[in-house]
Amino acid sequence: MLRGNGPGVSLRSIFVLSSCFDGRMRLAGILESYPIMMVLGLVLGLLTGGLPAYTKEASMASLAVLMTLSLSTVSLREARGTEHVRHSVWALVVNYGLLTGLILLISLFFEGEYRWGWVLMAAAPSAVSVVPFTTILGGKTSKALFSTALNYVLALAIMPAITLALIGSAVSSSSLITSLVLLIALPMVASRLVMRLGIGKPLNTSMMNICFALLIFAVTGANRDAFIGEPVAMLAISVACLARTFGSGLGTEYFLRKARMKKEERTSYVLFASYKNLGLTATLAIALFEPAVAVPATICIVFEVLWVIFLLRYYPRAPE
Repeated sequence: MLRGNGPGVSLRSIFVLSSCFDGRMRLAGILESYPIMMVLGLVLGLLTGGLPAYTKEASMASLAVLMTLSLSTVSLREARGTEHVRHSVWALVVNYGLLTGLILLISLFFEGEYRWGWVLMAAAPSAVSVVPFTTILGGKTSKALFSTALNYVLALAIMPAITLALIGSAVSSSSLITSLVLLIALPMVASRLVMRLGIGKPLNTSMMNICFALLIFAVTGANRDAFIGEPVAMLAISVACLARTFGSGLGTEYFLRKARMKKEERTSYVLFASYKNLGLTATLAIALFEPAVAVPATICIVFEVLWVIFLLRYYPRAPE
């Protein structure tokens, strides 16, 4: 026995306590890891079939909470000056011009539900994750914050316009607008209240990853038959996702580097050129259409995970 001033403590007790602590640390690391949680949701969805009776409800609820937590990190207090306005305009051009145009071009190579899935993706705003990724990669966070906020405000008008123009009568305009209010407008308001709670970054990140993993689990499970039974179609969509994510991102990086833009300035543009809100895309696909419409977004999530892993390894060595 080891004895101090108090009760005796056995070596076995110390080992058990340290093992439990180590286990909790490992669990916390998993929950805070965006790639691990996304892969976990994808694999479990394929293995179990997700939540077939409640796919729509689980998707909507998960995304609403996810959007609220994500937007709670977006504050405009730091965003002052005309340089932020100029950056937000160019960010819109990159995301709703370059990336949306590329996705719409890709949609022409597909038919039916899969084409609708690409159109929904093209209409979606940038991912909120652009903000933390900008910080991690050494970019200017305040500009990314301001541009993301403006992107979402304008998305309330841009997303219905693109969707209704290219999908038309197949989607109910009232259902689309209602969904956007629930999934964008309401979380934007609720996020201001959540921001006052002062949730710590590790907990906030873990909660967001759990919500996203649940969303991927539900959507992937609903499309398990397509993933398993249509290998050629899945391969074609995968190639398109690779071109969409890496092609647009690397192309923007190459162009801006040639234009001698500093790395801290071009980082957020590269992210706006490669990230769409795929959770919103997949959820709207489930809510407004049928599960198959969510397939392009679901597969593209895998490539966005690979893309951020690539950037985390590439950008530290990228020239200024």
